[in-house]
Amino acid sequence: MIETSIIGGGFEHLLLTNRLRCKGRCSYVFLRFEGENYDRLVKVLRIRTLKEGEKLKRAEFVREASKKEILRIMKNMVKGILWERGLNVKIGEAYLDLNRGILTVEYVSDRQINDARSLAAGIAQFLHVRVEFVFLHRQKYAARVGWLGRCGLELCCHVWLKNVPSVTQDMARRQYLFAAPDKLTGACGRLLCCLSYEMPFYEEMAKKVPRLNAIIDTEKGKAKVVEVNVIAGYYVLKYEDGKKEKYEIEGTS
Repeated sequence: MIETSIIGGGFEHLLLTNRLRCKGRCSYVFLRFEGENYDRLVKVLRIRTLKEGEKLKRAEFVREASKKEILRIMKNMVKGILWERGLNVKIGEAYLDLNRGILTVEYVSDRQINDARSLAAGIAQFLHVRVEFVFLHRQKYAARVGWLGRCGLELCCHVWLKNVPSVTQDMARRQYLFAAPDKLTGACGRLLCCLSYEMPFYEEMAKKVPRLNAIIDTEKGKAKVVEVNVIAGYYVLKYEDGKKEKYEIEGTS
């Protein structure tokens, strides 16, 4: 019989119906418990002979588990636990040191998890290895991975941008961008860095264009600025009688 710790469960003494067949030391193996139709990943703690009169749950040895399989299963379990806790984080890389029994997991977020050490200790009780969390900011993760941006090119922070500029909602407003937040954010979850590159152009155009929703005096009376399109080079005024008129922005034609 063998003494095991079930990955994702507790400890169990099992009676094997066949022999363990491993290339080296049988540390992690897949077993199929009697009455079940799926395999479980377990860590073999000790092998001993069956005591007289001892009744144990039966299991069949399926195969030895590879390090890649162990890491994938543990990583997925961590993802599931974080999701159940309502933590809005993404799991990055994970590393498993079988000799030391340590699972290191990167989590990607805007801020660190509160009491991450206590959370890791709780997860360790299910995985039967020591768990260590490493915080990685979304921007740094995006720069390392190198996704494609909305423009279809590789992210600037991955290719050439070293110092990420500060970008604010006010920049989006001053560029007449009123889309949903997810339309204006990059792969890292921050507002697009492009907004800072284009800001000087909009600051220059602001000297030539009336502010959106502003009430201005014209030769035809008071009018409200109802549309501004600096890229197309025009703005639209709406007069008190309801009529609208398009004006070309000076110097854009």
